Amino acid sequence: MRHASFFPAGQTACRIGLALALLGAAPTTLAADTQNVLQEIIVTATRRPTKSLDTPISMTVLGADTLRTSNADAFADFASQVPGLTSIDVGPGQKRYALRGLQSAGEPEVALYYDEIPISGLPGASLDTGDSQPDIKLWDVDRVEVLRGPQGTLYGNGSMGGAIRVISKRPVLDRVEAAADASSAFTAGGSSSWRLNGMLNSPIVADRLAVRIAAYYRNEGGWLDNHYRGDVALPQVAGNDLNTERTWGGRAAVTFQANDRWTLTGIAYYQNLETGDSFETYPSFATANDRYVSQAFVRTPWIDESQMFNLISTYRLGWADLVATGSYQRRTADINLDSTRYLLSFSGCTEYTWNKTCFGPENVPADSSAHQGVSASSAELRLVSTTEGPLEWTLGAFAQNADTFRRGQLAMTNDAGYIEYDPVTGDAANRLFARTNHDAFDQRALFGEATYAIASNWKGTVGLRWFHSYRSDQQVLVQQFFPGAPVGAQPFQDFRESALFKKFQLTYRISEGRLLYAQAAQGFRAGGPNYPGGFALTAPAYAADSIWNYEVGWKLALADRRVEWTGAIFRIDWSDVQQLLPVQIFSAIVNGGAARSDGFETELSASVARGLSFNTGASFSNAHLVGSQPVVSNPTLQLQAGDRLGGVPKWTANAGATYERALGSNLLLRARLDYNYLSSRGNIVNPRSPSYFVIDGAGLAGLHLAVERDDGWTAAVHVFNLLDEFVPVSGKMADANLVQTITAARPRTVSFNLNKQF
Repeated sequence: MRHASFFPAGQTACRIGLALALLGAAPTTLAADTQNVLQEIIVTATRRPTKSLDTPISMTVLGADTLRTSNADAFADFASQVPGLTSIDVGPGQKRYALRGLQSAGEPEVALYYDEIPISGLPGASLDTGDSQPDIKLWDVDRVEVLRGPQGTLYGNGSMGGAIRVISKRPVLDRVEAAADASSAFTAGGSSSWRLNGMLNSPIVADRLAVRIAAYYRNEGGWLDNHYRGDVALPQVAGNDLNTERTWGGRAAVTFQANDRWTLTGIAYYQNLETGDSFETYPSFATANDRYVSQAFVRTPWIDESQMFNLISTYRLGWADLVATGSYQRRTADINLDSTRYLLSFSGCTEYTWNKTCFGPENVPADSSAHQGVSASSAELRLVSTTEGPLEWTLGAFAQNADTFRRGQLAMTNDAGYIEYDPVTGDAANRLFARTNHDAFDQRALFGEATYAIASNWKGTVGLRWFHSYRSDQQVLVQQFFPGAPVGAQPFQDFRESALFKKFQLTYRISEGRLLYAQAAQGFRAGGPNYPGGFALTAPAYAADSIWNYEVGWKLALADRRVEWTGAIFRIDWSDVQQLLPVQIFSAIVNGGAARSDGFETELSASVARGLSFNTGASFSNAHLVGSQPVVSNPTLQLQAGDRLGGVPKWTANAGATYERALGSNLLLRARLDYNYLSSRGNIVNPRSPSYFVIDGAGLAGLHLAVERDDGWTAAVHVFNLLDEFVPVSGKMADANLVQTITAARPRTVSFNLNKQF
C-alpha cells in the first residue's frame, strides 16, 4: 500500500502554482550589470571545437555544472531539460529515444555516443535494435550534447532524428584532483535508496601522462507493488516495492601527451545493472490508495552488463588534425516478460475465468525470457582542417562490425515467479518454446563535409555520406509449441544495401553570437532480414528508411550576452517507414508508407540579475502518416493517412530558474526550481487497434538546494517530483501481456547529498 505523502495534497492548480512561483518571481527586466553574462559553451558537434552559438545545429548542451545542480544521474534526469527529447521507457537500460516526433521499430532513430563509441543495440525479439538503449550513469561527465535533426553526414546510421553525445571528463595532466560523493533518498510509498561516487585524477608524468578513475554504486529502492487479489484465479506473486535497482560501475581514462602534436587517450567503461521487476504500472489494477501497481504473474528482472573501450588519437599536422578512433562494445542482458495472459488468450480464458468457467492451459503462469547480447567493434579515421581561410572541411571513413545473439525461451515459472534453469545447459525447466538467433551487421561509410565562405557573412555547407551495410540472420528452432512442428536450423538469410545521403546548408552570420541558417539534410536507418515468425522458414527483408529534413533556425545572443534565444522550424518527410507488424505469435519489421513531422523547437536562457538565471524551452512536432499505406487484411491493423506516430507527444515544455547567493565569506547558496511537461500521446500509431490507448499528458517539478563551502564541501537537498504527481512517461500494450501498462516517473523522492572536492 502507498505510504502517506511527505506533503499534504492540494488542488492541482495550487500545486502547479507552487512549482511555477519561483519562475514567475524572476524580474521581467534585465539587470544592467555588464559582467552578468551567460557562459560561452564549447562543443564538438561538428567534429571540431566551436562555440555553441556559432554552430548551425539545433542543439541543447548540458555542462557539468548544470548536471550537478540538477542532480542528473541518468537519461530521465537530463531529458526533462531538452525540448523535444522523449523516450519509450520500461525501466533502466530499456529506452527508445526520440527527437522531433520520429519513433518506430527498427534501428535507433537517435544515434547514441559515449565519447567516440557509437552504440549498437540489442537484437530483441524481432531485431528491433533501437528498443533497449543503454543508460550509463552520469557521474564525472563533462557535458551532454543533444543534436536535433538528422546528423547523417557525420554520425551516420540511426541519427535521422538526431544524436545524443555523452562526453566524459578527460584526465588532467598538471594536477591531482579527487572527489567523494554520498547520498541517501526517501521515496513516498517506496523504499529508501543510497548512492556512492568517487573520482581520482592523478598525473603520472607531469604534463605528459595522467589517469582518471571514476566509480559509482547505486542501491535504488522500489515503489511498485503487486497486490494479492481474491478475484484472480491464477497463482500470484504479491509483494511491495518490487522495482528495485542495483547498479555499480565506473570509468577509467588515460591520456598521454606524447609531444606538442600528438595526444592519445584511452577510455574504459563498465556498468552492471540489475532490477527487481519491470517499472511498468498496470492502471486497470490500481486501487484507491495506490496507483503504482504491477499486476504481473511472474517476476520480471532485467540484468544488464556493459563493457566499452575507446581509443582516441589526435595528431596535429599544422594544416589539419588527423583523428583516429577505435572502440569496442560488449553488452549482455537477461530479460523476462510475463506471457501468462497471452497463453490464456489461446483458449479464450482470462486471469478471472481460468479453471473456473474456462478450463484452459495448465502451463501458466509463464515467462518469456531471453539471454541476448551485442559485441561491436568500430573504427573511424577523419581529417579536420585547421587553417584559417574561406574553406573548412572534414573527410573521413568509418567501419563497424557488430554481432548479436539471442536465446529465447518460454517456460512455466515456479511458485516464486521465476523460471528454473539447468545450471549446466541453461535450459529452462517446463519449457514450452525455444529458439536461438545469431546475426551480423557490418557497415562501411565514407563521408565528407565542406563549408565555404561564399560572401561576406555568408557560408555554404555541403555534406555527403556513402553508406554500405550487410546484415544476416541464422535462426535455430530448438523447441516448438506444438509437437511435430519443424525444429532445427532455418534457412540462412541476409540483406545488403548501399546509398548516398546528402546535406545542404546556408548560414548567415548577423554579428558575433548571432546567426541564421537554412538546411535540407537526409537521415537514414539501415534495413535487414527479419527473424522468421516461429513457424515459417523464411521472412521477407525490410529496406532502409530515410528522411529529408527541411529546416530554418536561429541563434541569437542579446542584451550584451545576458540573453540567448535559439530555435528551429522544421518539416520532415519520412519515406518507407519501418514498422513492427504482428506475424503469427511474433512480430516482424516491414516497410510501410510515408510519414511527416512538422514543428519547431525553441530555447531561451537569460541572466536576469546578479546570481539569478532563467531558462525555458518548448517543442511542437505533428508527426503523422501521409498518403496511402500498405493494405492489410485485418481492418483493425489498417493504417491511414493522418494517424499520429505512437509514443511521442506533440508538445514538450520545460522551465527552470537558478539562484546563487553568497552566505558570508566562505559559503555559497545555490537553488534551482525546474518544471517540464509532456502532452498526451497514443501508445501506438493505429487508433482503431484494440491495443491503442492514450497516455495522459502531465508535468514534473523538481527542487534543488545546495550550500557550497570554499574548501570543497557541498551539502545538498534534492526533491524529485516535488508535487508528487502520477506522471506517465510512456505506455505499452505488448502482445505477450495483453494489458495496458504505463511507465510512470518515480513518486516524490527527497535525497540528501554530501560532496567533497579535493
